[in-house]
Amino acid sequence: MPLIMVGQNLQGRHSERRAAADFEVNQKAEAEVEEILQQLEAQAQLIIKQGEVVLQILRRLDAMPTSAPHP
Repeated sequence: MPLIMVGQNLQGRHSERRAAADFEVNQKAEAEVEEILQQLEAQAQLIIKQGEVVLQILRRLDAMPTSAPHP
């Protein structure tokens, strides 16, 4: 009986260590995902700004008078 209890105790400690390691890995992964999401949001904002600049350029080009073709 004592041998069984020792084995169960060892399994319990092993399981606790594995759970702690899994928790640490999950916390690191969550932090990395959060950083990636922030980077994607920043990129999306830059793309929106670039699109606005392109639209302004196109509007200016459309407003420019066209030169008459030479005969």
